[in-house]
Amino acid sequence: MPGTDLQAMWDAVYIADDQQSFRKLFNHFYTGLVRFATDLSINREAAEEIVSDVFVQLWKNRNNGKPISHVKTYLFTAVRNRCYNYHRDHFKHFWLELEEENAPPTTDVHPQLEWKEMQLWLDKAIATLSPQGRAVFRLVREEGFTYKEVAAILEISPRTVETQLVRATSRLRQALQQYASGFGQKIPTR
Repeated sequence: MPGTDLQAMWDAVYIADDQQSFRKLFNHFYTGLVRFATDLSINREAAEEIVSDVFVQLWKNRNNGKPISHVKTYLFTAVRNRCYNYHRDHFKHFWLELEEENAPPTTDVHPQLEWKEMQLWLDKAIATLSPQGRAVFRLVREEGFTYKEVAAILEISPRTVETQLVRATSRLRQALQQYASGFGQKIPTR
């Protein structure tokens, strides 16, 4: 869905309280925002709750204040801020969850599903990235943000975005090389 269509949908929500346009925006962004929140080291359940809360607040406050000119950037920034608040409020609990999330997932996949195996291998490699590295990788490579937009969302410099992306790409390249040479090796961590 092109960015102009997304902005037009938001304008319909903001101006005319168009519930159908809001539902389309929700459906378009929900999965990516949950993945983004999860990449910021939050468990899936909490990520889903955070994203849902952002959308609830967006609907409640749709007519308050000035209009949102970049809805995609607004949503990712709002989710990032909620994630930071979650970390602040659940600091001790967060570290226990982080240990559980970083435990190596098991893969018992049928041999005919080589593509699925490779995807699992890459997912493991992505999981070994730092939280910031995962977030940068997902935002640039999967969500299509520019370095400058990612820098604004994560409140880091564009150079840091570039550095994190180079590190992530290097780590994933290593993981793919290991995948190609056999499954006996562990994915390297930092």
